[in-house]
Order: sequence, then C-alpha cells, then structure tokens
Amino acid sequence: MTLNKDFLKALEDVLGPEYVSADPEITETYANPVRHGLPVPPRFEAITLPDSTEEVQAIVRLCNKYKVQYKASSTGWLYSDPAGPNCIKIDLRRMNRIIEINEKSMYAVVEPYVVGGQLQAECMKRGLNCNLTGAGANCSALPMAAHVNLGHLSQSGSYGERNLLALEWVTPDGEIVRLGSLGSLNEWFCGDGPGPSLRGIVRGNTTPLGGLGVYTKAAQKLFHWPGPTTFPMEGVSPKYKPAYIPPNFLMRYFSFKDLDAMVDAVLKIGEAEIATELMCFNAAMMAANLATKNVEEEREIYNRFSKEVQGPGFMVLIAANSAGDFEYKKRVLETIVDETGGKPLKEVEDPENQGGYIWRYFREVGSIKETGRVLGPQAGMVGGGDCFPLMTNFIKECSKVKERLIKEGLLFDDGTAPFLQSIEHGHMGHGEVLARVSLQAKDQMAVAREINRQSNEISIKKHFGVPQHVWGDSLHDMYGPNATNYHRWLRKIKKTFDPNGASESSTYITAKE
Repeated sequence: MTLNKDFLKALEDVLGPEYVSADPEITETYANPVRHGLPVPPRFEAITLPDSTEEVQAIVRLCNKYKVQYKASSTGWLYSDPAGPNCIKIDLRRMNRIIEINEKSMYAVVEPYVVGGQLQAECMKRGLNCNLTGAGANCSALPMAAHVNLGHLSQSGSYGERNLLALEWVTPDGEIVRLGSLGSLNEWFCGDGPGPSLRGIVRGNTTPLGGLGVYTKAAQKLFHWPGPTTFPMEGVSPKYKPAYIPPNFLMRYFSFKDLDAMVDAVLKIGEAEIATELMCFNAAMMAANLATKNVEEEREIYNRFSKEVQGPGFMVLIAANSAGDFEYKKRVLETIVDETGGKPLKEVEDPENQGGYIWRYFREVGSIKETGRVLGPQAGMVGGGDCFPLMTNFIKECSKVKERLIKEGLLFDDGTAPFLQSIEHGHMGHGEVLARVSLQAKDQMAVAREINRQSNEISIKKHFGVPQHVWGDSLHDMYGPNATNYHRWLRKIKKTFDPNGASESSTYITAKE
C-alpha cells in the first residue's frame, strides 16, 4: 500500500527527511525474521525515528489525521510486527537517555531505548541496583516496554507492574499524559495520585505491547546493591568471568528428589528473604550458561550435570551487606537445604565457574543461551500465577501434556524439568514447560499449537487464573468469560482512548464489539 504523499511530507517536516523512510530496503529490515512457520506478516509502510516526546506526539496526531496506524517499540524482541497494511513504525532508538538516577529516593527515570545493562551499570556506581527483564540486559529498561518485566533479580527486585512509578504517556489519539506525581509536582517518585490513578489503564500484570499509545519516559524503583561498583572482567566471549568473587557473595545450585521438595525449599527461602536471586533452572539451562565453544561441549556438560542432579533444582544467589549478614544467610540456606533434601551441584561451586555464573546471572547476559540451548528452546506453556505454589501447580498440570506428547512421539524427550521462577520471595511465580517438537512430527507448528491449546484449557478449567502469555483478541476472548468478563472492560478502555484505532493492537486487544 502506498502512503499518502502529504502524510509522508508532514512526517518529514516534523522529523527531518533523514528520520523518515518508506524505502522497502529499510522497511524490510524491521520484519521479524523468526516466524516459526507462521504466515509472514505485512511490512511497515514507513519507518520513523523520533527524538522527543513532542515528536512522538506529532507522529501520532498525523496518523490519526490521515487514518494511518502506528506501532511503537524500542529494542523490539517480539510483538513488534503489524497485523495488516497501512501501518508505520515508530522506532524509539533515538530516545536513549537516562534522565535521572535519584539516589536518595531510589528511583531511575529513563527513555525507551535505555537498555537494562546500561542502567544497571550506572546504578552500581551509586550502590544501587535495578530489576532487568529476563529476556536479557540488551532489552529496554523502561518498565512499560518489557511485557511482564520479570527477571533473574525479581526474587528481591520484583517486576514491572510493582516497580513502575511516574510515567509520561502519549495517548493513542495524541495527548500527552503525565501520571502520578509527575503530573502534579513534576517529580517522578510516585505513579499514583493525587486523585484517581491511571496505572491500571496503561498496564496490569502485563503491558499493552504497543497497542495503547506510546510510553516516552518512565521511572522505576531501585534497590540497594551491596556489591562492587564495577565487575572487573577476564576471559574471552562468551566465557567472561569476574576477576574475583565479590565479598559476601555466594552462588549455588541444588537439586531435589521431586518438585514438591524443591517448592518447599523455595518457599522457605522466600519466607527467610535471604536470596537476591532464585531461579529454578534445570540442568540443561545451567549447562548452556557454562558452555563456551560448541554444541558438543554443551551436550557433554549437560550429560555430566544430569548424572549429578537428583531431580528438579534451582540456582540461588546471595549478596549480603556484611560478613555477619553473609554468615547468617549462608547458615539459613544450609539449614533449609538440609531439611528439604537438596543436593549441591559441586561443579558450580568451583571458584572460576561460580564467578562466571554470578556475573552472567546478575548482569543477565546469558538469557539467550538459557532459551536457545542445545536441547531445544521452549515451545509454549508459558504461565504465571498470583503466588509461587499456584503457578507451580499449573505448570505441573501442563507437564502432563508434555509427557503425553512425548509418548506419542510428537515431542523430543529432552529430559528437562520445567522452568520455575519465584518472584518477591514467593508472593508471585512464573513458569514455563520447556518442550522441543520432534523432527518426526509431520506438522511441527500444529504440535506447538496443541501444547498451547491444552495448557490454556488446563488454566481455565482448573482455575489457575489468566497467565502472562494471554494477548490478542482470540486469547482474551477465551479467558475473559471465565474471569469476570475483563475482556469487555479492556475493549472499552481501548475504544475510549483510541477512538480512531490508530494504535495497532493485534498483540493487545481490538475495540471490536
């Protein structure tokens, strides 16, 4: 589809010709290269690169005027493609400034293209830390740009919905709204009030994924950091390792006889609030984070680890404030592990390996290896719950689907346990059943869809709540009638704030009746 020339000229007048392009050689580079057998989506009609909130507002208003849709994203791992023609891209990469790091009130204000690793490095210099999204340190640090915004540090550093403070929002029809204390005091410390709060409009447990305007600045909570201001590094990519293990730091991996014993240990560690990080990685994910050279090395490490572990397990990181605090937390950890029958994976405790694990997990630089490991990436069944035990029970039920499909020869038996995550010391949980479709399956995408279908049915029929993977009309229409018809309210929100349907919302919800 050819865009109106007056529309393109108006965009160039706002941004400058160098920051607007409808050249197919440019628009093609914004297409998602990994579609997993799905139909290739339409391409963006043009790409825009604004540098300020005011430029974003001008683009949005022009789209409303000329009846063109837009979709904004920053680092844009997923959910960034248009679902139909007549849509332009708002690429926020030029908006890459850290606006403020407030050490006293412990918050940071960023634009969308500030990445997590960049913000964390600046925070560490000030004795502070921030939650990073688990997708990796190369993803946006803006709490509104990272879906749920769960990460390795969420055990002690929570997640996006809880960390979001004041926010600057360009609404779908082009108004600039400043939420919370920003709108009343021009300060960033609070996301609510005075007066009614809009945080429940702009995001709930997950974000609208580009379907409800553009978020141009946001503040998030920061947390105390007891470690060094920098991590001196040695080695060669990908086997970077710290020159030393920071004082009062410890990283361990424990496996358990069954999932119930592991969950018991996770809950006790959460009640004691001793862990900075706690991720229920399986042996394959631990091996992937240690391997450096090739497929054979990773498989060899996994085979070695799998002989040592007795069942599902978790990685736990302690970062203490003092020698006394460290000894206390270490003793509590040892007591809990003894009570629940945990078995350490000794190779992880080797000083060189431990130092590398600490750096990779704290800085979240190994996420892509955890997902794309030799034994196969995840294929659906992503879930979440209000608390760790609820989510764990959901994932246990979904694991039965995996076992059944393995017996039918449709999934590869990778021998791995589900991936579970404790958030806020067990007040919330996240889980994924990691599955690899068999190469012998005639229709691999059909198998993946069947995994998701059955896991969604389990969540609804057994009342596990609305998982974090629910986005788009079809899934909201599936879950909504079983959850107080929330989908009707979402559509009312969409229609009210986006009367022209300008903000492309295929990964959020449309305003259809």
